[in-house]
Amino acid sequence: MATKGDRLLSILNLLDQGAEITAKTLSEDFGISERGIYRYFNSLDEAGYPIYFDRDRGTYAFADGFKLKKASLSADEVLALAMAKKVLAPFGKAFVGALESLEKKVLSISTSKGGTVPTSAFVLPSQGSVGSADMSALAKDLASAVIEHSLVLISYDSLYSQEVTEREVEPYYIFFSPDGFWNLRAFCRFREDWRTFALDRVRSWKILDKSFVPRLFGDDVGREVAGGFGTYMDGELEEVVVQFSPEIRSYVERRLWHPSQENRDLNNGWLEVRFLTSGTEGLKYWLYRWTPHFRVVRPEQLRIEMVEDLAKEKENLRDGLRHRWEEPYS
Repeated sequence: MATKGDRLLSILNLLDQGAEITAKTLSEDFGISERGIYRYFNSLDEAGYPIYFDRDRGTYAFADGFKLKKASLSADEVLALAMAKKVLAPFGKAFVGALESLEKKVLSISTSKGGTVPTSAFVLPSQGSVGSADMSALAKDLASAVIEHSLVLISYDSLYSQEVTEREVEPYYIFFSPDGFWNLRAFCRFREDWRTFALDRVRSWKILDKSFVPRLFGDDVGREVAGGFGTYMDGELEEVVVQFSPEIRSYVERRLWHPSQENRDLNNGWLEVRFLTSGTEGLKYWLYRWTPHFRVVRPEQLRIEMVEDLAKEKENLRDGLRHRWEEPYS
């Protein structure tokens, strides 16, 4: 004969499975009065089980996110949640709110077994786009346009020309760059060339009722991303050889900066690094961070460009010193 404990456990299992149950159906199954079923629900409520009556479904249910079998999250999994929130932060409240809701549900039912730690244990960089708007709607529309091969009309505020232009583009993929920004890779019909558009610089957009025939497919996309350096993917593949001094080599060796990277120890303690990249513009800006602890072996053109850039910077520094003493009197 079933005891009260057996019936309570049966109710909990049915709720955990998402079965549709009411006082009437349970009364019929257990062979007791509906009043007795209500007393069971009261007992479970007092025991701390979050049970409510879902009027839309017409059944008793557990509150969202509650499960009898608790999840056990590892430190890696908790860190992944925290990092996902950081990476998606530029998209605005919609994406971050969804992740926070997921985090709340998951962590509220997790145990400390297996090294679980709260996300507050991880402090991630807080910098982000200045004055950027919520980009969730843009991201969703662009993702849809990529899948459907739909043309998109964007109003774009260029970083370099400081002008806003309207462009009809063929969207191919959205990617996150090492400098912390989300970008769209597209063929720009306005420029008749490939371009990378920072999502935070898109001022307005419209998905057009026009389709395009793709110029790139899966494998080509992978090769393009692997060949570029950061957000720079335009240009012919070119071998770059750079040598780093002993003072800085340990920092360079800490990570793989490019899929094609090859390191070689030199007899004088220097480190030689080789890349095969699509153009050198992105690589050039990366190299400046290591000034003056590197030398460019090849290509020659890259070395010339950097010498010219550094000469201009030398003049800027001199001008800055002169203006420093003039400012109080201006």
